[in-house]
Amino acid sequence: MTKPFFFFAALFNFTTASSFGQSAWELKKDQNGIRIYSRSVKESKYKELKAVFDLPGTYEQLHFILNDVNNYKTWVYSTASSKVVERKSETEMIYYSRIAAPWPVSNRDFYSDTRIWMDSATHQMRLSSRNIDKFPLTGHIVRIPFMRSEWVITAPSPGTLHVEYTLSWDPGGDIPAFLANAFCTTGPLQSFTQLKRKMAPAAPPVAVNR
Repeated sequence: MTKPFFFFAALFNFTTASSFGQSAWELKKDQNGIRIYSRSVKESKYKELKAVFDLPGTYEQLHFILNDVNNYKTWVYSTASSKVVERKSETEMIYYSRIAAPWPVSNRDFYSDTRIWMDSATHQMRLSSRNIDKFPLTGHIVRIPFMRSEWVITAPSPGTLHVEYTLSWDPGGDIPAFLANAFCTTGPLQSFTQLKRKMAPAAPPVAVNR
């Protein structure tokens, strides 16, 4: 398979560190200014991921891109389509995403309850996402049964953002864990490389809720 879907970790969607027993983070990729780590989680056969990188631009620019769900396919690895299902508030939304996988692997999808906000106490921008299962399955697509992600973004200097992203997940279906773990760094690396390119030009400013 030349383009495994285990990438999708890139999505977006975004992860709280697991409360389960964990090993130390191990560096897997260091490319394009993006460092990708993974570690074993005692209660899961799928490894947890972390990405650390810098972006050019401002909180407002990044907020605009993260909030623009319909265009996730332009930078989130293997995203075939995505759309907002419900805007629950100025800081919270439910969105749907479908992930394209190479034959013979079935396509995946998920619904995410996602919050994007500014933490006034720490002056950090944060994004937290978790999958939800209240929506019906669609056709032969495999529903991703578990996904938790988190972004913590700081601004160490004017025009520069520092991102720490973590993801815990289970791709569902019958994909062997060793294969998923072997390729799971591909998605974040490609997604965040594309995100850097999108952040380079100025994006339309959008006020961030504080």
